[in-house]
Amino acid sequence: MPEYEPPAWYLEQSTDSLRASGTAHARRVKMVERAFTLLPGPAHGPSEIAQATGLDASVVYRILQSCIPSAYFVRLPAGKYRLGPGAARIGIHAMAHSPGAEASHPILERLSKALDAMALLWVFSPYGDPRRALADYAPGRYDLEALGLTASELVATGGSLRVGPSGRAIAAHLPAPLVDRVVAGSVPTSAGPGALGDAAFLASLQEIRADGVGVGREEIAGWAEVAAPVLWGEVIYGAISVLKPSSLLKDTSDAITRTIAAADRLSALVCGGSPTPAG
Repeated sequence: MPEYEPPAWYLEQSTDSLRASGTAHARRVKMVERAFTLLPGPAHGPSEIAQATGLDASVVYRILQSCIPSAYFVRLPAGKYRLGPGAARIGIHAMAHSPGAEASHPILERLSKALDAMALLWVFSPYGDPRRALADYAPGRYDLEALGLTASELVATGGSLRVGPSGRAIAAHLPAPLVDRVVAGSVPTSAGPGALGDAAFLASLQEIRADGVGVGREEIAGWAEVAAPVLWGEVIYGAISVLKPSSLLKDTSDAITRTIAAADRLSALVCGGSPTPAG
């Protein structure tokens, strides 16, 4: 008896069905992943994730279990899960291939020279509580010692997202649960008198999202700062800022225009495109 061969229309229909099923499954996996970035706290159970995503709890459970071998999720006591080293590995590789100082430094040098100011690139650091790290800078005629901070004060103040518009430019583009953690943290004692309290800090995040720039005065004593976010699509990469003695940066209009342009140029490079012409 000849072997049965299904008609072509059936094979095409089955392939389309499998493709649609696979696409739907991938979409559900992404919904579960995203839930971990939107829910407060590090660990969540299937029911909590199901409520956040609108998926059935049994579907969520199967997705979580299927991703344990790759360590994308890890199971904790009491039936909860958190993002695991597999998820971190993807992020590490993504960031490792983003542009480095060879891209940022010429931009910072031009900005520093144009404004006769210190130009800095801060990058978002997710280690522990949300923080920032100084990735590159062009000091111009100044240097970090001119800020008048000891090494320990510089680490505390420079790392905190609560101090300066560069910290707020980063915080403004973080998921709400991470913003809550930033606000829950204390303002470093080494911060200047212009550091914002909780209500003003939160209000400034909305302004930065709307305007694409933030301004700070005396958040480091004696200094004024203008900062704009560097974005990788919709994800925060960091912020470019300029620092200058407050007495020399009373009119910030030129600094705002140039800092936004510099941040936009670096954002284009981070996203893999070509930067806009230098202004």
